[in-house]
Amino acid sequence: MSTTKNIMIIYGTEAYLMEEGRKKFFAAARKRSGGDAEVQTFQKDAAAATVVESFQGTSLFSSGTITVWYDCPFLPLKKGGRSRSKISKEEQWFLDEAGHLDDGNSLLFYSKGNVDTGSAFFKALKPMAEVVAAEAVTEKTVMPYVTAYLKDRGRSLSRDGVVFLQDLFQTWGSISLLYVFSELDKLCITLPDGKKSIGPDDLADLFAGTMEKNLFTFMDAFLRRNGEKTLPFVEGLFSKQDAFLKNTGYMLSRLRLLLSYKELLRAHAGQHQREQVLTAVNKGRSAKYVIYHLQKVASYWTIEELERCICNIFTLQLHIRSGKASPADMGALICLYCSLKR
Repeated sequence: MSTTKNIMIIYGTEAYLMEEGRKKFFAAARKRSGGDAEVQTFQKDAAAATVVESFQGTSLFSSGTITVWYDCPFLPLKKGGRSRSKISKEEQWFLDEAGHLDDGNSLLFYSKGNVDTGSAFFKALKPMAEVVAAEAVTEKTVMPYVTAYLKDRGRSLSRDGVVFLQDLFQTWGSISLLYVFSELDKLCITLPDGKKSIGPDDLADLFAGTMEKNLFTFMDAFLRRNGEKTLPFVEGLFSKQDAFLKNTGYMLSRLRLLLSYKELLRAHAGQHQREQVLTAVNKGRSAKYVIYHLQKVASYWTIEELERCICNIFTLQLHIRSGKASPADMGALICLYCSLKR
């Protein structure tokens, strides 16, 4: 972070990234003030004049001040519709005062949620400030954070470890970096001394007990048609209506990917073509790591079996909607495609 600017805007929904931004800002602010700074915080309903008084003032007990304004009303959240195109007189006065901020004082805007970056006030404030946009982390963006976090601790993922986590994260609707990193910390503590490379066996107990991990474990066992490992998860994943819809959707997406992969193999498609087609089937998400996993389970299924299984799941969904079946019937359907002898 540049230390030439003593104003920062932090906004977003990813708590860990927001907190990291706040820590870096405080560290830089204390360095600018000579190692000490008095912190004053204000909530959304604070008067602008009071906030200005804080960041313009001096402290008897420190060499500078850090003023934090949480959920500043001048920085509204994006809620649809057109952005505010004009700055009010009060906002302009505030900007003028912030533009003359003393070098030893610092000002932080901290908003939980996605700020309207198209508003006139944000555009006017941005040139004076560092901006941390802590956007939600998804399965498409999480791996660089995981890689960097492990690297800082002298660890790295093996190729199989990367594939394992890529596949696991695709079961998640939203990803909390704080939770992911806390689990990785536990993992690093339990690894033997000197072990630097982390593989699937090391990651097997990661996120244990969560719905996402159970769904991942269930699907891996089901694609291998292993009834002994599949059936214990069925009730928890499919007995409730809200969980049934989400988890059945993921199950169908994996089955469609496997079906497409089998059809591409039958058509003797090349590797590049397989990646292109499967990326499209995977809704634009890279299929590079998916293919690696599909190779391991493709031999357990014929194309005809996959087509019947997908058709049966859709039929069950229709019967549930018409009241002729219930989510609990998913267990019997799954049993049709599993073997208890492995």
